[in-house]
Amino acid sequence: MSHEPAAAPVGVVLLNTRFPRLLGDIGNPASFDRPVLYRRVPAATVGAVVRAEGVEGPLAEAILAAAEALVAEGAAVIATSCGFLGELQDRLAAALPVPVAASALALLPRIRADLRTRQGPAARIGVLTFDSRRLKPLHFAGHWSDDLVVEGLERGRELFPVITEDRETLDRAAAEQDVAEAAQRLLARAGRLDAVVLECTNIGPYAERVRSVTGAAVHDLVGSLRAGPATT
Repeated sequence: MSHEPAAAPVGVVLLNTRFPRLLGDIGNPASFDRPVLYRRVPAATVGAVVRAEGVEGPLAEAILAAAEALVAEGAAVIATSCGFLGELQDRLAAALPVPVAASALALLPRIRADLRTRQGPAARIGVLTFDSRRLKPLHFAGHWSDDLVVEGLERGRELFPVITEDRETLDRAAAEQDVAEAAQRLLARAGRLDAVVLECTNIGPYAERVRSVTGAAVHDLVGSLRAGPATT
């Protein structure tokens, strides 16, 4: 009788929230096909992380400490539950002995390279974010370019306020409609899309709807972690 080796666990640094995390959300352990370890950072509220100017120094230190604790527990790759923490990608990668994917935005170099190989330099990439008003080039960890098209959830009536106000209940159908409408706006702005990156890990449960609306390949952090370490 043969036994396959157990997959090494993913370590996820979690924001301090209580809103529902559906299947496909990075905060739901059932979203993974491998073990997952979580470490919550008490000071990492949505308001403290989703900031145009980035996280403050003490919070960045607390996030690094949480990541180090996850590595000590056996995590073989580190991720975070908010794409706005992409600004810490290089800092975490330099400090930790395991691969780091602080944000789905860290996937952009690989996505660009793949699209250019198959489709040339005219490939169009969109980013669906929690709040397009606050997402800035600094959150892209050096991977921002002016040809990216960005759209946010901030006009939505369900998912955005549930997360912003950290409510304990969520109307899934209404949240999915918010995501679909944001995806429609993204497509309208871009004209066409070859790939969509989900900055917000809470959009993951609706990835198939985004794919249906845009006709594009959809990339999110959970999917990349299922396939293996997304970056370094």
